Amino acid sequence: MGFLSKQARTVLKRRIKNFWIDFSHNKIGMIGLSILIIYLVVAVFSPWIAPYSEEEVRTDNPERHADRFAFPEWIGIISPSHRGLPKDTTYELRWSPANTTFPESISMNQTQGNINIYYDANKTKSDDPVTVVLEATFNYPYKGKTLNLFSMKFNWKAEPKEIVTVYKTIIIGGKVVVIPIPLGSNGSMAYMLRLQFINSEGKIFEIWDQNWWKLKYLDPYAKPAFWSSNITSSVNLASSQAQLAEKLGYGSANNRNMTREMFSAPGNYTLRFIVTVKPGVVWDEETKTWVEVPIERAKGTITISHASLRIYGRIFGLLGTDGYGHDVFSQLIHGFRISLAVGLAAALLSVTLGMFVGILAGYLGGIVDETLMRIVDILLCLPGLPVLIILISIFGYNVWWVVVLIAIFGWQGLSRVIRSQVLSLRERPFIESAIASGASKSYIMLRHLVPNVLPVVLASFILSVPGAVITEAALSFLGFGDPFSPTWGKILHTAQETNALSVNVIAWWVVVPPGFAITILCLAFVFIGHAVDEIVNPKLRRRR
Repeated sequence: MGFLSKQARTVLKRRIKNFWIDFSHNKIGMIGLSILIIYLVVAVFSPWIAPYSEEEVRTDNPERHADRFAFPEWIGIISPSHRGLPKDTTYELRWSPANTTFPESISMNQTQGNINIYYDANKTKSDDPVTVVLEATFNYPYKGKTLNLFSMKFNWKAEPKEIVTVYKTIIIGGKVVVIPIPLGSNGSMAYMLRLQFINSEGKIFEIWDQNWWKLKYLDPYAKPAFWSSNITSSVNLASSQAQLAEKLGYGSANNRNMTREMFSAPGNYTLRFIVTVKPGVVWDEETKTWVEVPIERAKGTITISHASLRIYGRIFGLLGTDGYGHDVFSQLIHGFRISLAVGLAAALLSVTLGMFVGILAGYLGGIVDETLMRIVDILLCLPGLPVLIILISIFGYNVWWVVVLIAIFGWQGLSRVIRSQVLSLRERPFIESAIASGASKSYIMLRHLVPNVLPVVLASFILSVPGAVITEAALSFLGFGDPFSPTWGKILHTAQETNALSVNVIAWWVVVPPGFAITILCLAFVFIGHAVDEIVNPKLRRRR
């Protein structure tokens, strides 16, 4: 405040003190201020309050936090029928050999996170297939009658050690020629990988093999073909739920029934990984046939990482999940910061623009007044929301573009009020004295008119924030907000997009919290604005 004189600073401090004394005696205003302080605290500390970051709760993030439309964890308190619902559970499973004896050609060791299977046919000189069975057991304590989804991830890698060359007889120019055909780093062995699931009742489900796409429409227990190439791959059954359900006979649209039968009751469950090695053959891509090669060269290593199994529960967190399986509470908390920033920034830009347009039009008059007021008339006649939708579609779905566009269409009413007040102020003796002493127009507007219209601007700013918040929420709900910002309007848009209130779902916990947060925030600013209006407008002051 270096541009103010000492006397002016003293007067300003006195005015602020008197304003606070009046405001603190207004109960409605103090309630609104208390609510606003709570919102600001949550907004500032949202990265630490929210269990998940903004990136983790974005709708384009495929990583689920739980099943879609999972209930809040406290739902059992108010609804006894929902007690005992399964929670989101993750298991880190370590493979261990199920059979205790192996032929000499097989050896194994475990490293951190992996199990390595080594095969060397030289030690037995046998071409019989060799099978190794690995198992991982876990205990699931919930009934699976309401489960819909599960996923499992692990990596596997096959590395045959030898480069095999076969020889083929062809006729060139009437002569019989024997030419070498390298089969690449295939080694002289083939292998087959399978994964079984054994539930607590002992029922076996064949749920994966490396020829998954070939078996999709076949008998679930069909034997898969062997592979013989160097391959590194990962298995994620979450991306194959439809095929898995179809393979097990449930149909791709009804995979929840498959999951419920697999997790039929509390108890111990087993994953079984079956590795079968067949020495002495490799696959020839040129002839599309198996080619016999010397057994002695059948060497290789198969590495399998330990499995991560996740069973998506039906209850999760303080406010459950939305239609994409993302945590609603985290989205709501991040929305505090974004919605407050949008409302305050849009209102600040709007009242600043309206104040200076009103002062310029009212004090300068003439062609400036006429031009500015006609612009105001034109903007007032435009339908705000449709124009905002068109402009956002043109300039892009960015939250700061939304702020600027809301501000552009929110200053017209204030500019008219300021103009009418300036028309009265410019005839006052102190303005005439300033003109007589040689003050410039810019000096008069900044040093005399702005301080005198600030009370009206302050009240207008406070009452403009709810409008900006609701406008942003409306645009996001209609799908014209920033798709990467979890605003409250975006939460409502996601709820509408995923049919959160359909007859079969009725996920009220996705709709009520953001709507309630918008309502309370707007109510807080209305309370504060009402109190400020009573203080700065003498006609509205109450006798105390």
